[in-house]
Amino acid sequence: MKFSNGWFARYPPLHFYLLSLFYLPVYFLNALKILTVPGLPMNTIFFIIGRLISVFMGTFIVFMVYLCGCEIIDKKSALFASLITALTPPFLYYSKTSNVDIPYIFWFIIALYFFIRILKYHRTYDYIFFASTAVFSICTKDQAYGLLILIPFIIIYSYHRHNRAHGKPNNWVKSLFNKKTISALIIGTSLFALIHNFIFNFQGFKKHLLLIIGPAKGERIFSGSILGFINMSIYTIKQLNFILGWPILIICILGFIYALTRKKKYSVTFWLLVPGISYYLSFIFIIGKDTLRHLMPIYILMSFFAGLGLSSFLFSSKKLKIIKYALVILLFVNSAIYSLSVDVMMVSDSRYYVEHWMQKNIKRDESILFAGYINFLPRNKAFINARYILHPSLDMIQEIDPSYILINSNLLSSSQPYLYEKLVNENSDYKQILRYKSSPWLNLLPEHKINEENKIITNLNLINPEIMILKKE
Repeated sequence: MKFSNGWFARYPPLHFYLLSLFYLPVYFLNALKILTVPGLPMNTIFFIIGRLISVFMGTFIVFMVYLCGCEIIDKKSALFASLITALTPPFLYYSKTSNVDIPYIFWFIIALYFFIRILKYHRTYDYIFFASTAVFSICTKDQAYGLLILIPFIIIYSYHRHNRAHGKPNNWVKSLFNKKTISALIIGTSLFALIHNFIFNFQGFKKHLLLIIGPAKGERIFSGSILGFINMSIYTIKQLNFILGWPILIICILGFIYALTRKKKYSVTFWLLVPGISYYLSFIFIIGKDTLRHLMPIYILMSFFAGLGLSSFLFSSKKLKIIKYALVILLFVNSAIYSLSVDVMMVSDSRYYVEHWMQKNIKRDESILFAGYINFLPRNKAFINARYILHPSLDMIQEIDPSYILINSNLLSSSQPYLYEKLVNENSDYKQILRYKSSPWLNLLPEHKINEENKIITNLNLINPEIMILKKE
């Protein structure tokens, strides 16, 4: 549809454009038979390209956190902040997927850098770059609006104070309407309209808005009351503890307290709290749902205070220097192993084992029912009579009458909670022949917290699921 004539999706179009630009050369080279990869579907190449873009963006986010830290604190604190950002499970996970969580944070962290420079210098080109990258972030994932909605007010207030400090003619009207703010406004609104293709796809833009506003009402976990807000805030602390680990979470708090004792020196750093607070109130609280990936921008903003806390701990005094260095090294070694547990789980995912087991133990022409969402099940590499059904009922299974049924047990509670019990009861023709979940030795993630109901809400529980295979006797 060329992103026109009513095209719409769950997410805004910018990352679709970016992916398409990288896909097109491969597509044309393949069409011209210049590039061919025997036995590898074209979509697989596209998946790899999409994930490599996320890897690049994730790497660049870590670098931009360092640059932001250098602007507001110092190089040592900035290095610690960037390490903390990199060594968290959600960041490592989403930096290797091709959805839009890392891309929108990529644009946001660049916008944050220019926001910091605006607060420090108030140069026109910083305004323009901030407006552009802020729009890019919102046009990648709508929820970025929560991070950016209050920043223009901070900029106007800061510009007003900047003019007064430099003895320039100053009033609130001039602070609001001037070459800098008007240029940023024109650039920002123009880019928003251009990216959303208002001229050729305004109907698609309206459909996108209806899509993202409608379903959110039914997905609330916490109520919109004061009690709901309190409960969600307590739950957020629990989530942040899971992401960062309690030592770094405590260091974030201590770093914040340390900065409070030196408010004048770190005044710009405190303005970074505004995006996090506005995001929490105008997005997370509004949807009433708080997952690990929703909190990624918040803990990245928190990492600056953690970096400051670690830097002051290490370098404020030379006493016990070796012990201090040893403690910080141990802290980051623990964080590295904790976050790398995501990679370990991915590499040793149970679905790889099940794929090999099926090829060895099931004949190629046997009928197999893959029950559940295809992305969360082992791949079908060899079987010609395989069938996928998202939510199979017992009647449907009896009608199809497969020789084997393959189930991801993680999904039973949400889709068909009693299906497994019905299939393996005493009167059933089906018997369980395999139940497998790998147990890698290097895994510090508390899996019970991401797999049990009412625990941590995250897509990390999609990695290394327990797979069950039933055989008809």
